Amino acid sequence: MSESRPHHDSPLSNITKPTSSSSSSSSSSFLLLSFIVVAPVIAGVILYQLDSFDPAPMPTHEFAQHPVFVPKQNSRMLQGAELIGVGQLLAPEDLAYDPHSGLVYAGCVDGWIKRVSVNVSADDAVVENWVNTGGRPLGLILGHNNDLLIADADKSVVSLPLGR
Repeated sequence: MSESRPHHDSPLSNITKPTSSSSSSSSSSFLLLSFIVVAPVIAGVILYQLDSFDPAPMPTHEFAQHPVFVPKQNSRMLQGAELIGVGQLLAPEDLAYDPHSGLVYAGCVDGWIKRVSVNVSADDAVVENWVNTGGRPLGLILGHNNDLLIADADKSVVSLPLGR
């Protein structure tokens, strides 16, 4: 049996075979990398015990029903109601009722806070200009310190004392 030996002149003679120390370092780095990636995933599965997501079934039978018709305006809504301050309250946004004085404060689009006193009926109501905020009052509420808090679009929040 003859052994084939590479000649010293051949290009393969300069190739060195890897040693056992370099192969062991690459396998240990692979194991370390695998541990860094796989260990958090396994810990997450164990800690959070991932459950499968099971959504509620889509109610397809609801699509077969006819839609419900809702009128935009209830014709009986204002039946028996009395209108207060017609022509005197310009587009009121909000109102606040003071139970101690019986006065209603309404914030109007022109910046006026109107004070309305209602006696026996709406026909007897007296509407007076109380304070002009110089802005646009959007919301009114009675405060704890005998004041009226006004959310104004231009002035932010305004606090006015009520004169009782």
